[in-house]
Amino acid sequence: MNTNDAPVLKNKTFLILWGGQIVSMLGDALFSLALIWWVVSETGSGVAVAFVALASSVPRLVLAPIVGVYVDRVDKRRMMLFADALLGVITLGMTMLFWRGHFSLPIIIAAAALLGAASSLDGPAYEATIPAIVGKSQLVRANSLMQTANSIIGLLAPALSGVVIAVAGVGVAILANSISFFFAAFTLLLISLPAQLRVVKQRAFGRDLRDGARFILGNRLLLPMLLYAALINLSLAPISVSMPLLVTNVLRGGPQLLGLFGSSQSVGVLAASLLLSAKPALLASIGKVMIFSLIALGCFTVVIARAKSAPHLLLGGAAVGFALVVANVASRTIWQREVPEEYRGRAFTARDTVSGALRPVGQAIAGPMVDALGPMWLIAGAGALCVVGGILGLGVRSIITYPEKPKRASASM
Repeated sequence: MNTNDAPVLKNKTFLILWGGQIVSMLGDALFSLALIWWVVSETGSGVAVAFVALASSVPRLVLAPIVGVYVDRVDKRRMMLFADALLGVITLGMTMLFWRGHFSLPIIIAAAALLGAASSLDGPAYEATIPAIVGKSQLVRANSLMQTANSIIGLLAPALSGVVIAVAGVGVAILANSISFFFAAFTLLLISLPAQLRVVKQRAFGRDLRDGARFILGNRLLLPMLLYAALINLSLAPISVSMPLLVTNVLRGGPQLLGLFGSSQSVGVLAASLLLSAKPALLASIGKVMIFSLIALGCFTVVIARAKSAPHLLLGGAAVGFALVVANVASRTIWQREVPEEYRGRAFTARDTVSGALRPVGQAIAGPMVDALGPMWLIAGAGALCVVGGILGLGVRSIITYPEKPKRASASM
Protein backbone atom coordinates (compact mmCIF):
# COMPACT_ATOMS: atom_id res chain seq x y z
CA MET A 1 0.00 0.00 0.00
CA ASN A 2 1.24 3.46 -0.78
CA THR A 3 1.66 5.73 2.23
CA ASN A 4 2.75 8.85 0.41
CA ASP A 5 -0.17 11.13 1.17
CA ALA A 6 1.78 14.39 0.90
CA PRO A 7 0.16 17.09 -1.25
CA VAL A 8 0.95 16.40 -4.88
CA LEU A 9 2.58 19.80 -5.38
CA LYS A 10 5.12 18.86 -2.69
CA ASN A 11 5.75 15.39 -4.10
CA LYS A 12 9.09 15.59 -5.95
CA THR A 13 8.77 12.23 -7.71
CA PHE A 14 5.33 13.09 -9.03
CA LEU A 15 6.37 16.56 -10.15
CA ILE A 16 9.41 15.32 -12.09
CA LEU A 17 7.51 12.47 -13.74
CA TRP A 18 4.57 14.72 -14.54
CA GLY A 19 6.89 17.42 -15.92
CA GLY A 20 8.44 15.01 -18.39
CA GLN A 21 5.01 13.90 -19.52
CA ILE A 22 3.87 17.51 -19.98
CA VAL A 23 6.75 18.21 -22.38
CA SER A 24 6.06 14.96 -24.20
CA MET A 25 2.38 15.82 -24.56
CA LEU A 26 3.27 19.21 -26.00
CA GLY A 27 5.42 17.50 -28.63
CA ASP A 28 2.63 15.04 -29.37
CA ALA A 29 0.18 17.87 -29.95
CA LEU A 30 2.47 19.49 -32.51
CA PHE A 31 3.16 16.14 -34.17
CA SER A 32 -0.41 14.88 -34.41
CA LEU A 33 -1.81 17.91 -36.15
CA ALA A 34 1.18 18.10 -38.49
CA LEU A 35 0.76 14.47 -39.51
CA ILE A 36 -3.00 14.71 -40.05
CA TRP A 37 -2.61 17.95 -41.97
CA TRP A 38 0.04 16.46 -44.26
CA VAL A 39 -2.18 13.45 -45.02
CA VAL A 40 -5.25 15.59 -45.72
CA SER A 41 -3.27 18.06 -47.84
CA GLU A 42 -1.59 15.34 -49.90
CA THR A 43 -4.53 12.93 -50.32
CA GLY A 44 -7.72 14.84 -49.49
CA SER A 45 -9.13 11.50 -48.38
CA GLY A 46 -10.84 10.46 -45.18
CA VAL A 47 -9.85 6.88 -45.94
CA ALA A 48 -6.16 7.83 -45.77
CA VAL A 49 -6.65 9.52 -42.40
CA ALA A 50 -8.48 6.42 -41.17
CA PHE A 51 -5.63 4.14 -42.25
CA VAL A 52 -3.12 6.22 -40.30
CA ALA A 53 -5.35 6.14 -37.23
CA LEU A 54 -5.77 2.37 -37.58
CA ALA A 55 -2.03 1.83 -37.98
CA SER A 56 -1.46 3.61 -34.67
CA SER A 57 -4.31 1.92 -32.79
CA VAL A 58 -4.03 -1.72 -33.82
CA PRO A 59 -0.56 -2.40 -32.33
CA ARG A 60 -1.72 -1.02 -28.99
CA LEU A 61 -4.69 -3.36 -28.99
CA VAL A 62 -2.68 -6.40 -30.04
CA LEU A 63 0.15 -5.86 -27.57
CA ALA A 64 -1.93 -4.66 -24.61
CA PRO A 65 -2.57 -8.08 -22.96
CA ILE A 66 1.13 -8.93 -23.11
CA VAL A 67 2.21 -5.49 -21.93
CA GLY A 68 -0.24 -5.56 -19.03
CA VAL A 69 1.32 -8.68 -17.56
CA TYR A 70 4.84 -7.28 -17.81
CA VAL A 71 3.83 -3.89 -16.37
CA ASP A 72 2.91 -5.79 -13.20
CA ARG A 73 6.25 -7.65 -13.30
CA VAL A 74 9.04 -5.28 -14.30
CA ASP A 75 10.55 -2.01 -13.13
CA LYS A 76 8.09 0.55 -14.45
CA ARG A 77 10.65 3.33 -14.58
CA ARG A 78 12.86 1.29 -16.90
CA MET A 79 9.90 0.39 -19.08
CA MET A 80 8.94 4.06 -19.47
CA LEU A 81 12.57 5.02 -20.10
CA PHE A 82 12.93 2.45 -22.87
CA ALA A 83 9.60 3.44 -24.44
CA ASP A 84 10.35 7.19 -24.47
CA ALA A 85 13.82 6.63 -25.96
CA LEU A 86 12.36 4.38 -28.66
CA LEU A 87 9.63 6.90 -29.49
CA GLY A 88 12.29 9.61 -29.78
CA VAL A 89 14.33 7.51 -32.22
CA ILE A 90 11.30 6.70 -34.39
CA THR A 91 10.18 10.32 -34.68
CA LEU A 92 13.75 11.45 -35.34
CA GLY A 93 13.84 8.99 -38.22
CA MET A 94 10.56 10.42 -39.55
CA THR A 95 12.09 13.89 -39.44
CA MET A 96 15.07 12.79 -41.50
CA LEU A 97 12.85 11.08 -44.08
CA PHE A 98 10.68 14.18 -44.41
CA TRP A 99 13.61 16.53 -44.92
CA ARG A 100 15.20 14.16 -47.44
CA GLY A 101 12.00 14.14 -49.50
CA HIS A 102 11.11 10.50 -48.82
CA PHE A 103 7.85 11.13 -46.95
CA SER A 104 4.84 9.19 -48.25
CA LEU A 105 1.58 7.70 -47.02
CA PRO A 106 3.01 4.13 -46.73
CA ILE A 107 5.93 5.47 -44.66
CA ILE A 108 3.56 7.37 -42.39
CA ILE A 109 1.40 4.29 -41.89
CA ALA A 110 4.45 2.16 -41.04
CA ALA A 111 5.79 4.80 -38.66
CA ALA A 112 2.38 5.16 -37.01
CA ALA A 113 2.36 1.42 -36.37
CA LEU A 114 5.82 1.57 -34.78
CA LEU A 115 4.80 4.55 -32.65
CA GLY A 116 1.66 2.73 -31.55
CA ALA A 117 3.67 -0.31 -30.53
CA ALA A 118 6.21 1.76 -28.57
CA SER A 119 3.58 3.88 -26.85
CA SER A 120 1.80 0.70 -25.70
CA LEU A 121 4.71 0.26 -23.28
CA ASP A 122 4.72 3.80 -21.92
CA GLY A 123 1.07 4.57 -21.19
CA PRO A 124 0.16 1.59 -18.98
CA ALA A 125 3.38 1.87 -16.96
CA TYR A 126 2.81 5.59 -16.37
CA GLU A 127 -0.81 5.15 -15.33
CA ALA A 128 0.01 2.22 -13.04
CA THR A 129 2.66 4.35 -11.34
CA ILE A 130 0.58 7.45 -10.54
CA PRO A 131 -1.83 5.92 -7.96
CA ALA A 132 1.12 4.64 -5.93
CA ILE A 133 3.41 7.66 -5.90
CA VAL A 134 0.76 10.24 -5.02
CA GLY A 135 -1.26 8.28 -2.48
CA LYS A 136 -4.90 7.22 -2.66
CA SER A 137 -6.16 10.27 -0.78
CA GLN A 138 -4.58 12.53 -3.41
CA LEU A 139 -6.02 10.85 -6.52
CA VAL A 140 -8.83 13.29 -7.28
CA ARG A 141 -6.59 16.32 -6.91
CA ALA A 142 -3.76 14.71 -8.88
CA ASN A 143 -6.11 13.77 -11.71
CA SER A 144 -7.55 17.27 -11.76
CA LEU A 145 -4.09 18.84 -11.84
CA MET A 146 -3.01 16.56 -14.68
CA GLN A 147 -6.14 17.44 -16.61
CA THR A 148 -5.46 21.14 -15.97
CA ALA A 149 -1.97 20.83 -17.44
CA ASN A 150 -3.32 18.79 -20.35
CA SER A 151 -5.90 21.45 -21.07
CA ILE A 152 -3.36 24.27 -21.00
CA ILE A 153 -1.23 22.34 -23.47
CA GLY A 154 -4.26 21.60 -25.55
CA LEU A 155 -5.22 25.26 -25.43
CA LEU A 156 -1.87 26.51 -26.65
CA ALA A 157 -0.43 23.66 -28.72
CA PRO A 158 -3.03 23.31 -31.52
CA ALA A 159 -2.91 26.99 -32.39
CA LEU A 160 0.87 26.93 -32.03
CA SER A 161 1.15 23.87 -34.25
CA GLY A 162 -0.93 25.55 -36.93
CA VAL A 163 1.52 28.45 -36.93
CA VAL A 164 4.54 26.11 -36.87
CA ILE A 165 3.20 24.17 -39.86
CA ALA A 166 2.45 27.34 -41.79
CA VAL A 167 5.77 29.05 -40.97
CA ALA A 168 8.39 26.33 -40.36
CA GLY A 169 6.81 23.28 -41.94
CA VAL A 170 5.78 19.79 -40.98
CA GLY A 171 9.37 18.63 -40.42
CA VAL A 172 9.95 21.03 -37.54
CA ALA A 173 6.77 19.85 -35.83
CA ILE A 174 7.92 16.21 -36.09
CA LEU A 175 11.39 17.10 -34.78
CA ALA A 176 9.85 18.88 -31.79
CA ASN A 177 8.06 15.68 -30.87
CA SER A 178 11.30 13.70 -31.03
CA ILE A 179 13.04 16.17 -28.71
CA SER A 180 10.12 15.99 -26.28
CA PHE A 181 10.42 12.20 -26.01
CA PHE A 182 14.13 12.39 -25.27
CA PHE A 183 13.44 15.00 -22.59
CA ALA A 184 10.83 12.75 -20.97
CA ALA A 185 13.37 9.92 -20.95
CA PHE A 186 15.91 12.20 -19.26
CA THR A 187 13.51 13.11 -16.45
CA LEU A 188 13.06 9.43 -15.65
CA LEU A 189 16.76 9.23 -14.86
CA LEU A 190 16.19 11.74 -12.06
CA ILE A 191 13.67 9.72 -10.03
CA SER A 192 13.32 6.40 -8.25
CA LEU A 193 10.00 4.67 -7.69
CA PRO A 194 8.64 3.14 -4.47
CA ALA A 195 9.89 -0.37 -3.77
CA GLN A 196 6.49 -1.97 -4.25
CA LEU A 197 6.53 -0.85 -7.89
CA ARG A 198 9.75 -2.74 -8.54
CA VAL A 199 9.49 -5.94 -6.46
CA VAL A 200 7.27 -8.44 -8.26
CA LYS A 201 6.46 -12.13 -8.30
CA GLN A 202 7.62 -14.10 -11.32
CA ARG A 203 4.93 -16.63 -12.23
CA ALA A 204 3.80 -18.32 -15.43
CA PHE A 205 2.74 -15.76 -18.01
CA GLY A 206 -0.51 -17.55 -18.76
CA ARG A 207 -1.43 -17.71 -15.09
CA ASP A 208 -0.89 -13.98 -14.61
CA LEU A 209 -2.93 -13.26 -17.72
CA ARG A 210 -5.82 -15.44 -16.50
CA ASP A 211 -5.72 -13.92 -13.02
CA GLY A 212 -6.05 -10.44 -14.49
CA ALA A 213 -8.97 -11.51 -16.67
CA ARG A 214 -10.74 -13.13 -13.70
CA PHE A 215 -10.32 -9.97 -11.65
CA ILE A 216 -12.07 -7.87 -14.30
CA LEU A 217 -14.76 -10.40 -15.21
CA GLY A 218 -15.64 -10.94 -11.56
CA ASN A 219 -15.99 -7.25 -10.70
CA ARG A 220 -19.59 -6.04 -10.86
CA LEU A 221 -18.52 -2.41 -11.26
CA LEU A 222 -15.49 -2.55 -13.57
CA LEU A 223 -16.89 -5.05 -16.08
CA PRO A 224 -19.94 -2.95 -17.05
CA MET A 225 -17.74 0.16 -17.12
CA LEU A 226 -15.45 -1.64 -19.52
CA LEU A 227 -18.27 -2.59 -21.90
CA TYR A 228 -19.87 0.82 -21.62
CA ALA A 229 -16.62 2.59 -22.51
CA ALA A 230 -16.30 0.36 -25.60
CA LEU A 231 -19.74 1.46 -26.80
CA ILE A 232 -18.95 5.15 -26.28
CA ASN A 233 -15.61 4.84 -28.09
CA LEU A 234 -17.31 3.22 -31.06
CA SER A 235 -19.87 6.03 -31.16
CA LEU A 236 -17.26 8.81 -31.14
CA ALA A 237 -14.64 7.15 -33.37
CA PRO A 238 -15.72 8.93 -36.61
CA ILE A 239 -14.96 12.37 -35.18
CA SER A 240 -11.16 12.15 -35.46
CA VAL A 241 -11.48 11.12 -39.12
CA SER A 242 -14.20 13.61 -40.01
CA MET A 243 -13.10 16.80 -38.24
CA PRO A 244 -10.28 17.81 -40.65
CA LEU A 245 -12.71 17.39 -43.54
CA LEU A 246 -15.43 19.36 -41.75
CA VAL A 247 -12.99 22.23 -41.30
CA THR A 248 -11.62 22.16 -44.85
CA ASN A 249 -14.63 21.14 -46.97
CA VAL A 250 -17.60 22.57 -45.05
CA LEU A 251 -16.25 25.61 -43.22
CA ARG A 252 -13.50 26.32 -45.79
CA GLY A 253 -10.91 26.72 -43.06
CA GLY A 254 -7.21 25.96 -42.91
CA PRO A 255 -4.76 24.51 -40.39
CA GLN A 256 -5.22 27.57 -38.19
CA LEU A 257 -8.95 26.88 -37.74
CA LEU A 258 -8.30 23.19 -37.09
CA GLY A 259 -5.76 24.20 -34.46
CA LEU A 260 -8.14 26.73 -32.93
CA PHE A 261 -10.80 24.04 -32.67
CA GLY A 262 -8.40 21.96 -30.59
CA SER A 263 -7.67 25.02 -28.48
CA SER A 264 -11.39 25.68 -27.97
CA GLN A 265 -11.81 22.15 -26.66
CA SER A 266 -8.99 22.83 -24.24
CA VAL A 267 -10.76 25.93 -22.94
CA GLY A 268 -13.60 23.67 -21.86
CA VAL A 269 -11.17 21.11 -20.50
CA LEU A 270 -9.36 23.79 -18.49
CA ALA A 271 -12.60 25.14 -17.06
CA ALA A 272 -13.74 21.67 -15.98
CA SER A 273 -10.30 20.76 -14.58
CA LEU A 274 -10.07 23.92 -12.50
CA LEU A 275 -13.61 23.43 -11.25
CA LEU A 276 -12.96 19.84 -10.17
CA SER A 277 -9.64 20.77 -8.58
CA ALA A 278 -11.29 23.51 -6.53
CA LYS A 279 -14.48 21.55 -5.81
CA PRO A 280 -13.62 17.83 -5.68
CA ALA A 281 -16.87 17.22 -3.79
CA LEU A 282 -18.65 17.61 -7.13
CA LEU A 283 -17.44 14.07 -7.82
CA ALA A 284 -19.16 12.67 -4.74
CA SER A 285 -21.68 10.90 -7.00
CA ILE A 286 -19.05 9.81 -9.51
CA GLY A 287 -21.17 7.32 -11.42
CA LYS A 288 -24.03 9.72 -12.06
CA VAL A 289 -21.66 12.53 -12.98
CA MET A 290 -19.92 10.31 -15.53
CA ILE A 291 -23.15 9.16 -17.19
CA PHE A 292 -24.73 12.61 -17.48
CA SER A 293 -21.45 14.04 -18.75
CA LEU A 294 -21.46 11.51 -21.58
CA ILE A 295 -25.04 12.40 -22.52
CA ALA A 296 -24.01 16.06 -22.63
CA LEU A 297 -20.95 15.13 -24.69
CA GLY A 298 -23.16 13.58 -27.37
CA CYS A 299 -25.43 16.62 -27.49
CA PHE A 300 -22.51 19.01 -27.88
CA THR A 301 -21.03 16.83 -30.63
CA VAL A 302 -24.21 17.33 -32.63
CA VAL A 303 -23.79 21.09 -32.10
CA ILE A 304 -20.32 20.85 -33.67
CA ALA A 305 -21.64 18.94 -36.66
CA ARG A 306 -24.24 21.64 -37.34
CA ALA A 307 -21.73 24.50 -37.09
CA LYS A 308 -22.25 27.16 -39.76
CA SER A 309 -19.34 29.39 -38.79
CA ALA A 310 -16.02 29.33 -37.01
CA PRO A 311 -17.40 30.86 -33.74
CA HIS A 312 -20.18 28.26 -33.71
CA LEU A 313 -17.61 25.47 -34.14
CA LEU A 314 -15.33 26.84 -31.42
CA LEU A 315 -18.19 27.23 -28.93
CA GLY A 316 -19.23 23.64 -29.51
CA GLY A 317 -15.63 22.53 -29.10
CA ALA A 318 -15.38 24.21 -25.69
CA ALA A 319 -18.59 22.49 -24.54
CA VAL A 320 -17.32 19.11 -25.74
CA GLY A 321 -14.05 19.62 -23.89
CA PHE A 322 -15.85 20.43 -20.65
CA ALA A 323 -18.10 17.37 -20.76
CA LEU A 324 -15.30 15.06 -21.86
CA VAL A 325 -12.91 15.94 -19.02
CA VAL A 326 -15.59 15.53 -16.35
CA ALA A 327 -16.38 12.05 -17.68
CA ASN A 328 -12.69 11.15 -17.94
CA VAL A 329 -11.75 12.30 -14.43
CA ALA A 330 -14.70 10.42 -12.98
CA SER A 331 -13.87 7.22 -14.87
CA ARG A 332 -10.14 7.34 -14.12
CA THR A 333 -10.73 7.95 -10.41
CA ILE A 334 -13.07 4.95 -10.18
CA TRP A 335 -10.51 2.66 -11.81
CA GLN A 336 -7.66 3.93 -9.65
CA ARG A 337 -9.65 3.44 -6.47
CA GLU A 338 -11.00 0.00 -7.30
CA VAL A 339 -7.93 -1.76 -8.76
CA PRO A 340 -5.33 -3.11 -6.30
CA GLU A 341 -1.71 -2.33 -7.07
CA GLU A 342 -0.82 -5.89 -8.10
CA TYR A 343 -3.46 -5.84 -10.85
CA ARG A 344 -3.02 -2.32 -12.20
CA GLY A 345 -0.97 -3.15 -15.29
CA ARG A 346 -3.31 -5.91 -16.39
CA ALA A 347 -6.51 -4.10 -15.42
CA PHE A 348 -5.60 -0.81 -17.07
CA THR A 349 -4.41 -2.48 -20.28
CA ALA A 350 -7.55 -4.65 -20.33
CA ARG A 351 -9.62 -1.49 -20.01
CA ASP A 352 -7.70 0.22 -22.79
CA THR A 353 -7.90 -2.86 -25.01
CA VAL A 354 -11.60 -3.56 -24.66
CA SER A 355 -12.74 0.05 -24.52
CA GLY A 356 -10.52 0.89 -27.48
CA ALA A 357 -11.09 -2.24 -29.53
CA LEU A 358 -14.13 -0.81 -31.27
CA ARG A 359 -12.49 2.55 -31.91
CA PRO A 360 -10.32 1.45 -34.86
CA VAL A 361 -13.34 -0.44 -36.21
CA GLY A 362 -15.32 2.79 -36.08
CA GLN A 363 -12.46 4.68 -37.70
CA ALA A 364 -12.20 2.12 -40.50
CA ILE A 365 -15.94 2.39 -41.15
CA ALA A 366 -15.80 6.18 -40.90
CA GLY A 367 -13.25 6.50 -43.73
CA PRO A 368 -15.51 5.46 -46.61
CA MET A 369 -18.63 6.78 -44.86
CA VAL A 370 -17.27 10.31 -44.54
CA ASP A 371 -16.41 10.31 -48.25
CA ALA A 372 -19.94 9.12 -49.07
CA LEU A 373 -22.08 11.03 -46.55
CA GLY A 374 -19.93 14.03 -45.72
CA PRO A 375 -18.35 14.99 -42.38
CA MET A 376 -21.37 16.91 -41.06
CA TRP A 377 -23.78 13.97 -41.09
CA LEU A 378 -21.21 11.52 -39.80
CA ILE A 379 -20.26 13.68 -36.81
CA ALA A 380 -23.94 14.35 -36.03
CA GLY A 381 -24.63 10.60 -36.10
CA ALA A 382 -21.72 9.97 -33.77
CA GLY A 383 -23.10 12.47 -31.29
CA ALA A 384 -26.57 10.92 -31.45
CA LEU A 385 -25.12 7.45 -30.74
CA CYS A 386 -23.25 8.85 -27.75
CA VAL A 387 -26.50 10.27 -26.35
CA VAL A 388 -28.21 6.90 -26.77
CA GLY A 389 -25.29 5.16 -25.06
CA GLY A 390 -25.46 7.60 -22.17
CA ILE A 391 -29.18 7.00 -21.71
CA LEU A 392 -28.57 3.25 -21.67
CA GLY A 393 -25.97 3.83 -18.96
CA LEU A 394 -28.65 5.18 -16.65
CA GLY A 395 -29.88 1.61 -16.33
CA VAL A 396 -26.53 0.23 -15.12
CA ARG A 397 -27.05 0.25 -11.37
CA SER A 398 -23.48 -0.58 -10.37
CA ILE A 399 -22.26 2.58 -12.11
CA ILE A 400 -25.07 4.95 -11.14
CA THR A 401 -24.90 3.99 -7.46
CA TYR A 402 -21.10 3.59 -7.31
CA PRO A 403 -20.50 5.74 -4.17
CA GLU A 404 -22.68 3.44 -2.06
CA LYS A 405 -20.16 0.56 -2.13
CA PRO A 406 -17.06 2.50 -0.97
CA LYS A 407 -19.09 4.17 1.77
CA ARG A 408 -20.25 0.83 3.18
CA ALA A 409 -16.75 -0.61 2.90
CA SER A 410 -15.15 2.32 4.74
CA ALA A 411 -17.81 2.15 7.45
CA SER A 412 -16.99 -1.48 8.16
CA MET A 413 -13.23 -0.95 8.47
